[in-house]
Amino acid sequence: MARKLLVPRILWFALFLSTLIYLYVLDVTTVQGEPSWERLWTGLSIAAVAVGVASLFAPRWLVKRRPTKPNGGSSENRYVTSLILAMALAEAVAIYGLVLGFKGAPSSVVLPFFVGAWILMLIRFPTEAKLAEFE
Repeated sequence: MARKLLVPRILWFALFLSTLIYLYVLDVTTVQGEPSWERLWTGLSIAAVAVGVASLFAPRWLVKRRPTKPNGGSSENRYVTSLILAMALAEAVAIYGLVLGFKGAPSSVVLPFFVGAWILMLIRFPTEAKLAEFE
């Protein structure tokens, strides 16, 4: 079973690592001009909540709605599809924080987006039990 989790765990790690790279980029980048993040904060916060909720429910819903073919659609493939969708949606939450950071928002505004993304990602860490749910 551990071999079946190799690819999902590599994907999970790569997407989780990308959020850390975003923070590094924010750390080494200086904001040019006047900070202008206030107008975006409300919209991106609402979007982050909506995308976060979608990352919890949409992947499994989408996989269940896909018609199963008589010969295809292994449980591994359905699980990896679900994982990629959930992780991409979680990463979007971090990207909203990245955008606010580039617009000059302080870390007290930016970090909650990253923490939210990390929580959503940690919930999706690939395990045998989660893979078994797709069998």
